[in-house]
Amino acid sequence: MSGIDAVKKIVETEAQARRIVDEASTSAQQIVSEAREQAERIRQEAIAGAQQRREEILRAAKEKAEAEARQSDKETEQILDNYRKLSEKRKDAAVGRAVELILNG
Repeated sequence: MSGIDAVKKIVETEAQARRIVDEASTSAQQIVSEAREQAERIRQEAIAGAQQRREEILRAAKEKAEAEARQSDKETEQILDNYRKLSEKRKDAAVGRAVELILNG
């Protein structure tokens, strides 16, 4: 091989090496870009899932609190009803005793 042929071969090899490096760089940039996009999608899905779980937890807590409040209201109403009945009995007894005292003088 002559000197000119050797130089041509070196130039061709360098050009081929530059193309390979450029293609690798482009490919690497594409891979990085796709990885970033995938990471962002996963992040958004995680955020959406967390928000949905948060809403479910809040809804369940609200429903539980409302049920407990209704039960408490029911129990309070029963207690008040018992006090009303007791008060009426005592009132009736007091009136009866007062009438008896007045009549028996």
